[in-house]
Parts: sequence; C-alpha cells; structure tokens
Amino acid sequence: MAKSAPHVYLSTLPFAPTCSLVSAHYSSSFPRILRVERGRLSHWPSSEMVISNVRGGILSVALSPDGQRIVSGSFDRTIRVWNTTTGETEAGPFTGHTNLVRSVAFSPDGQRIVSGSFDRTIRVWNATTGETEAGPFTGCTGSVRSVAFSPDGQRIVSGSDDRTIRLWNATTGETEASPFTGHMSLVMSVAFSPDGQRIVSGSFDRTIRVWNATTGETEAGPYTGHTDWVTSVAISPDGQRIVSGSFDRTIHVLNATTGETEAGPFTGHTDSVRSVAFSPDGQRIVSGSDDLTIRVWNATTGETEAGPFTGHMSSVRSVAFSPDGQRIVSGSNDRAIRLWNAMTGETETTGQVDFTDQSKINDEGWICGSNDELLLWVPPLHRTGLHRPSNIWVSGEHEIRLDTSTFVHGHNWSTCINT
Repeated sequence: MAKSAPHVYLSTLPFAPTCSLVSAHYSSSFPRILRVERGRLSHWPSSEMVISNVRGGILSVALSPDGQRIVSGSFDRTIRVWNTTTGETEAGPFTGHTNLVRSVAFSPDGQRIVSGSFDRTIRVWNATTGETEAGPFTGCTGSVRSVAFSPDGQRIVSGSDDRTIRLWNATTGETEASPFTGHMSLVMSVAFSPDGQRIVSGSFDRTIRVWNATTGETEAGPYTGHTDWVTSVAISPDGQRIVSGSFDRTIHVLNATTGETEAGPFTGHTDSVRSVAFSPDGQRIVSGSDDLTIRVWNATTGETEAGPFTGHMSSVRSVAFSPDGQRIVSGSNDRAIRLWNAMTGETETTGQVDFTDQSKINDEGWICGSNDELLLWVPPLHRTGLHRPSNIWVSGEHEIRLDTSTFVHGHNWSTCINT
C-alpha cells in the first residue's frame, strides 16, 4: 500500500462482492474503474487467503480430436474432462489411481482416455462416463511418466521410471512386445509416429531414441545434444522431425531418421522446458516451462512467433495445440488449466491499459505494465484464475475476466470519480 495507496483502493473496489455494502455504496461514484466481466463474487468468501495445495497441480493436459474437450491428469490422483467452450467439467473426476496421474491422452476417436500414474499402472477410461474400460495394466516396476495411443487406437505405449518403454494392447492390457531397453535412466516422454511404425522416447539420460514399434529394436539414436535431462518429445505430423525439450532450457528439432539437428537450439526460456508439441501443420512448436511461461516458435527458424504467454503462477507442466492449430491448452502446478489464442503473436492490449499476455504480477499482487509501472492490484483469491487477453477460459473456482475499457490509471487515476 505504501507504493500506491489510492491504486489499491481503486483496484479492490471492482472485486468487492455485488451484495456487499462497499459495492452498493461506492461503485456508482467511480464509473471509470475496471469492471469484473466474469467471476465476480456475490458475497464475501469465508477467507480471502489462497493456500497452495500442490496435490491439485495439473501434470498433463490433452485435447480431444474434435477440439471440444480437454482431459487433465492431476496430483490429486484424478482425471477430469472439460468443455473447451465453457470451461465446465463434462466428466469426472475419474478415480482409481492411488498416486498422482502423470500423463493422459485421448484415443484417436475421442471415445477413450488413457492415463499413466506414479502408482505404476495404466488405465483406459470411457471418456464420457469415466468407467474403466481396461486395466489397470501392471508390469512397470517404476512410476509411469508418459502414455500415448497408437494412431489406430489399438495399442498404448508407456515410458517409465524403470527405464523401459512398453507396448500394450489397448483392450486387453497384454504386452505386445518385450520391454524396450536401452535408456540408462528414467523415460520421461514417449510418442508414436503418425504411421504407428515407430516410437520416439526421451530420457533423463539426456538422449532421444527411435524404436521399431513392433520389434522394440532401436531404429535410430541415441541422439545426443541436450546437456541435461530430456523431459518431452513429439513427432511432427509428417513423421520427419522430432522436437525435444530439456532441463537445459532449450528446444531442439532433429531429423527423425538421421538425428541431425534441423533447427535450434531454441533459446528464450529461463528455466527448464517441461513440455513441447508440434502444431497440426508442423509449422510451429509450443513449449511450456518452469519459468511459468508458454512460447510459440517457428519450427524451422526457431523465431518466437507468439508469447511468452504469462498468467500461470507456477511451473507449466503440459501444453498442446488444438486440432485446428488456433488454440493452445496449458496445465500448471498452480492447479489451473488455461486455453489460449495461439495466433495473437504480439499480444493485444485491452483498451488503453498496458495489460497484455506478458504482464507480470509481482509478489505483492500488482499487475505491472511494460515499464514495471503499477497498473492494478488483484486480490489473492483471484490471481490464479485471472484471464489474460489471449485466454479463452481459465479453469478453477475463481476464474475472473476484467474489462479495462473505461479504466483510468497512472497519472489519471484521480479522474475515475464522478464530480
């Protein structure tokens, strides 16, 4: 408050519940302040303090093939399905895992969901009812870090802390080949090629390998280049390139056959890269990082095409493009899922206020402008669910969208009152 006492009061007034005496008495006198467009409370909550609970952090997100639903896996051991238009929960929570859910994916027809857990099992769920359709699949002797369906939906690949890749029949749970071995440390990420003939894996041993999906033989690799753990891998839609993200804070694009570097390393993230994915046309790459941001890169040049998108209050653990390439979904340790417009590039501002996707919220809760000037203060309850200009929706109990079109601030703050 010492920094800007008037701004604190003027920022807080729009957040006052609609039925509160503060709102009833003062709101009409201040027409030129920001408005809470969505998420305003009707009554004061029992507590305005937000207590972090890492058990609810989001570890994995994926979009359905039709782009209408998002599935999430969480620290709280559950899977949930969300509507991408409304942000409402469509199904779940699906329960059954006895430890955190590290990886989730939709089947190609969108009817099933596969999940991998630190309880060392894999389960297949009905995406509508949440009923277990197959599993739990057992056999992994370490936590399951990554799972994916084959393009025909008949098989599931998993990567585990036991250093192996395993191939499963998606209906029976029987293993279809002996465990693929070769990595010297835990397997963090696995993916099928578009034709289903190959599997790519990334490991804490800092390498990437390509495997024959039938025999389990290594077809290419190990590819080296990263100087720290490989956390995420994906194959381009044409099957010709592999993208990888690492604790070394970089992203590499490799030729899937030769292992030669085709692009990168892409630099810009200031902390570990946790998740990477290609756009449906293979022209862009999205990444999520421990630096709390999401970036969109040109897959050929490594130039930043959009972002960094800010808004998450903790590590971004998972990112994915929508099937039409227009949106990006992200999941974070902050317990929020955000849906972004992927095409905004140099992100739009709202009205004349310097509130953008890049605006940071400092430790005291102030949204800061591009020159670190204090724009407005956000109560603790609403910080995690705050929309950025490019957000389509944000999951969570306290989702909130601001309208700053009539908001006066800075040197003009005194004109916000009726005189």
